[in-house]
Amino acid sequence: MMRAKPVVQVLGAVLNAGVRIAPQTTAQAAFYLFGLPRPRKVKPQEQAFLETARQEYLPIGEQRIAVYRWGEAGRPVALLAHGWESHAGRWRKIGPGLLGAGYRVVALDAPAHGRSSGWHFNMIRYADVLRVLLEREGPVQLMIGHSVGGASSIWAMGAAEPALRPRRAVIMASFASLAHVMENGRRLIGAEPALIAAMDDFIVRLSGRRIAEYDLTAVVRDLGDVEALLLHDRHDRVTHFSESERLCTAWPGARLTATEGLGHGLTAPQAVNIVLDFARQGLPT
Repeated sequence: MMRAKPVVQVLGAVLNAGVRIAPQTTAQAAFYLFGLPRPRKVKPQEQAFLETARQEYLPIGEQRIAVYRWGEAGRPVALLAHGWESHAGRWRKIGPGLLGAGYRVVALDAPAHGRSSGWHFNMIRYADVLRVLLEREGPVQLMIGHSVGGASSIWAMGAAEPALRPRRAVIMASFASLAHVMENGRRLIGAEPALIAAMDDFIVRLSGRRIAEYDLTAVVRDLGDVEALLLHDRHDRVTHFSESERLCTAWPGARLTATEGLGHGLTAPQAVNIVLDFARQGLPT
């Protein structure tokens, strides 16, 4: 008896067939399908953490962004950016430690995530929101981003005026280029070269840049004024460890800390302690 193909393989077969008939339409459909985050249920512990915040919605462009704040005015600001299919509640283990160290904490739900508006997500849209928050909440002392939140933080820092950049940043399990993400997606659905080429053409029509031009190693070369800690597990199954190696090589003064067996999420006590130790070192004396 033949086993049914996984849904992602069926989707890949449909898109591979469609690109031969209607390349532009298929590429557009693939682009939007790849940017549809699945809603994630908030765990009770995460909800309890979020309920201790002062929450508001900020209009940023066409987005209505949920922003959460903890701590007293006048303290150094730590801005936190979660990853794909997550939300601000993922910081429940790091947030209290930052508050205890003397920071004021600001976190957000990314576009199309958590309580923020929207249905489609991409790194540049997220980065634009983070850049605005750097302007509104600044000066930001510390920026922490996980996975695509880390990549978006890098892009936002590169787009911000140098005076608005955080002094320090923790980038957790990030990728170094959009090409890496596309390659993961290609493997997942079995996309043929024609589909990837059509998506590349669609992205350049949409944004003016090709996939290869969304290279974060080029951005970090100009972020030598931001003291950076890159944190990545050597056995990360979502984003390969070599992506942080590439970022570290290109980022002047950055340092890379490797963990073993903590996975992509990096929420284990060991990872939390590494982040908090770095955060404490950056506080004004």
